[in-house]
Amino acid sequence: MPSNASTFSSGARSSGTKVATREKRRPACLRPSSRIWPPRQTRAENQPVRHWLRLACLAALPLLFSIPAHAWDIKSFSGRDHVPLDEIATFYGLGEATSPDTNTRSLKGSGRELIATLNSREMEIDGIKHWLAFPVMEESGHVYVSRLDLGKTIEPAFRPARIPDFPAVSTVVLDPGHGGKDNGARSPYEHEKNFALDVARRVRNELQKSGVRVILTRNSDSFIELADRAGVANRLTNSIFVSLHFNAADASQAANGFEIYCVTPRGAPSTAYEQIHTRDMVEENGNEHDIHSFALANAIYHAMQGRMEMFDRGVKRARFAVIRLAGVPSVLIEGGFLTNPSDARKVASKQWRDNYAASIARGILEYKKLAELHIAPREVAAYRSPELAPPPVAETSKPAPVPGVTLRDLPE
Repeated sequence: MPSNASTFSSGARSSGTKVATREKRRPACLRPSSRIWPPRQTRAENQPVRHWLRLACLAALPLLFSIPAHAWDIKSFSGRDHVPLDEIATFYGLGEATSPDTNTRSLKGSGRELIATLNSREMEIDGIKHWLAFPVMEESGHVYVSRLDLGKTIEPAFRPARIPDFPAVSTVVLDPGHGGKDNGARSPYEHEKNFALDVARRVRNELQKSGVRVILTRNSDSFIELADRAGVANRLTNSIFVSLHFNAADASQAANGFEIYCVTPRGAPSTAYEQIHTRDMVEENGNEHDIHSFALANAIYHAMQGRMEMFDRGVKRARFAVIRLAGVPSVLIEGGFLTNPSDARKVASKQWRDNYAASIARGILEYKKLAELHIAPREVAAYRSPELAPPPVAETSKPAPVPGVTLRDLPE
């Protein structure tokens, strides 16, 4: 668990009064040869934030990825642009929305699936939970999604092969969380720092089988400063950064499951927060590759959820130091709660950690294939239904893996 992390309740909702205006136009981000970029994120009651948001619109001109021309019926809630869900459905060939209940809209078609929850930041995309920057809104029977979430989450999740300017993957930097004087979370079986190092070594071993160069930020029980961890990746050309942690909850042992974090886009609140603050407008080192980091998180998380039986807490956004400071595609993985009896028992099993490490490695290889060959990574359904899966990433004969550390294994 990252040292500056806190447990976030999945039931959190954004508050505030809706102020809606409507305008039919083709936004600049969706005109021919244009790309989506962070929208205006203003709040009338917050003048400093409004000033920063205007600057953000200008700073966002390094555009992200092309979307064909489409006349969207843009609606503004409190100065923030939103797009109708039914138009998103038409654009991606999802068909008409169905309503399993009054708070849910489900769309499925063209090999894609999206489930939106009204007044919530939770959205399921192709079988995986994602956390949006802003809640899904409803007015007069119509449902709306923020333009930022369309550009930063829905589009790269549905069409990752269209993301431009992927750096090649020459080196994978694995960052076992904590170490030395910093034990991290504690389970009845072992400290988080030892589990993290064990899993990092197992992931390294799996990646080495495919000829991938791997560097660990620490390979012993040593303490490494957060900035120095990110610095390892920053000094390497064409690297990616994967920080490995296990979770903990102080308030309740009930919290469980997997989650993965990539850096929060500029102009958006992190998943743990509901409102925008001036701090959210700062351009972080990690924002240079925030779309690539999202693609990395998505590829790894689909592999984790497709190959492992763990509760899905989702793809989330945060500004944790190691991913905020990394100027390369980067993610932070939380591999279950050491404070939950069931999760802790699984993590203590050597066989479980083998499977977990193999799942992370598979997701990294799928991302490498995406970055270098523009082939979309396989998703949950493909992992769970092998007959639907594309051919596996080719593996080559490379140096024999180094054995991982030995921890106390829970008797079967």
